[in-house]
Amino acid sequence: METAKQGDFSVHRSLVLPDMVDDDVEKIQACLKAFPGMQQVEFDRGRQKVTLTYDASRLGFWSIEQALTTAGWPLSKDRWARMRYAWYRYLDENARANAKAKGACCSNPSDIYARRHK
Repeated sequence: METAKQGDFSVHRSLVLPDMVDDDVEKIQACLKAFPGMQQVEFDRGRQKVTLTYDASRLGFWSIEQALTTAGWPLSKDRWARMRYAWYRYLDENARANAKAKGACCSNPSDIYARRHK
């Protein structure tokens, strides 16, 4: 796991793995540690919950979801979980787009004036 410090795009995500058993914890942790940008992985075995901290500018929730499902640990499919996971995907997509953006328009007012119609 990376020992990178948490930056502007560090996010915390909670997900439920209903098929997770105690023997799977090390395997799941190894699967998640392989991702660049992953900072922390914590388990709540009693609630079958995994809490992740990662850099959303380098890693998206959709990648984590796909890797876990492919490895045999599908995420919870209840209505609340599906809405939360869709929200995570949306937020991570925005974070990645913002990380790649040149900068805020207000940081360079000359750019604003250059686009003005005279």
